[in-house]
Amino acid sequence: MPASRKIRKAAPPTPPRSRAEAKAYYRARMIDAAILGIARHGLSGLSVSRLMEYSGLSRGMVNLHFERKQALLLQVLQHLADTYRAGWQEEIAAAGDEPAARLAALVEYDVIRGHSSPTRTAWLAFRQEAITNPIYRPLCDTREAAYFEAVKSLCAALIKEGHYAIEPEVAALGLVFLLEGLWLDWALDPKRYRPTLGRKICRAHLAAVFPRHFGER
Repeated sequence: MPASRKIRKAAPPTPPRSRAEAKAYYRARMIDAAILGIARHGLSGLSVSRLMEYSGLSRGMVNLHFERKQALLLQVLQHLADTYRAGWQEEIAAAGDEPAARLAALVEYDVIRGHSSPTRTAWLAFRQEAITNPIYRPLCDTREAAYFEAVKSLCAALIKEGHYAIEPEVAALGLVFLLEGLWLDWALDPKRYRPTLGRKICRAHLAAVFPRHFGER
């Protein structure tokens, strides 16, 4: 997991060649800039001036592409959710067919590679805001359908294989809550957090719940 670092302007994507490419180009720059702005200043501190600073775009261009702040924030959260989902799905697909290997790959992605420092901070900012603003909840809920069902189905497969006396939902929620706790610990003090220790904590949890799959061999 990357340590906290000085936030710089978002690197611009390849310049557009058509109207459709231009729309995607400026949208990407705005979203990258918003992620950096949220990471440093929070949702409430994201302003047009800061979007201009981090994106390098003019005020007119910022206003042209995102007339309302709420619309921009929703697109940022959708981007974070889509990127995260694509990442963990790719990891478990590459891990093979064994449920234990797939679950280990998902945990590794969450603990080590899942997000850069700014994106993880921005994600947690939306999680906090979702407590009082339900519009964000479908995209950043702990029980987001695709993610939680993936974890739950892998736990169910391990329970069946190992004849463990635990319900799939209980096993899945225990792991998800542990991962979220590690994310929060990282966000509160990035310099203190050690990814390798996070990995050991998760492996110890998995060994306790699924000893015949993750116990010492």
